[in-house]
Amino acid sequence: MKIVLTNDDGPHAPALRRVVEALKERGHEVVVVVPERQRSATGFARTYHKPLRVRKIGDYYLTNGFPTDAVFLALNLLAPDAELVVSGINMGENIGFESTYGSGTVAAAIQAGLLGRKAIAASMEQGADLGDAVALLTSLVEASEGHWRDDLLAVSVNLPSGWSGKLVSPKALALGLYAERLYKFVDPRGEEFYWRWGPRRDEFPEDTDAHAFYIDKAATAVGICRDGVCDVGDLASAALERLKRS
Repeated sequence: MKIVLTNDDGPHAPALRRVVEALKERGHEVVVVVPERQRSATGFARTYHKPLRVRKIGDYYLTNGFPTDAVFLALNLLAPDAELVVSGINMGENIGFESTYGSGTVAAAIQAGLLGRKAIAASMEQGADLGDAVALLTSLVEASEGHWRDDLLAVSVNLPSGWSGKLVSPKALALGLYAERLYKFVDPRGEEFYWRWGPRRDEFPEDTDAHAFYIDKAATAVGICRDGVCDVGDLASAALERLKRS
């Protein structure tokens, strides 16, 4: 399979080379197109009001744009015959409504889905095992052949630390994942500035991705369809079965 690999962390992301090697070992052709610098939490930001550039450095294509721009360039210019886009693996989970739709990692995958390609976004909690994350991702990639819904734009998979070995497809994204508030400070010049922060909550509705991820320690595969979150249980089951056999 020909695969475009992107991320929102740029060419020096810790997992990038590991994913490239794992996919190539499974016989896939991989084209890497990533932002030239850190673009986390940029969501669906796109470059419209300045030139969009791309250059090849070594084996990677780098763009001055956002993750969605990287995918747009890849599928329209650099690898128009790609069958699948993989985004990640992101160091830091993308759980809950705000993180899922605000993530550059997930947005890149959705952009691919909007352009008619299968797409998987992969993220992992700090402290999770990178080897497990890579193995789970490659299993999902291969399970996508034959287990992809017609209305599915993208799948966002997240691996927790202390993974239980389960892979589930939650019915909903958690709302209000963090108890955030706005903190006010004064800098040395006497000017006010603000900091948005809050701890993660401890309880979540049982049908949400946050409950499965943080409470049950299950990996989550969230289907993002044209009408919102959708069930990808068949894909998750097929991927987990492949993982157990490997």
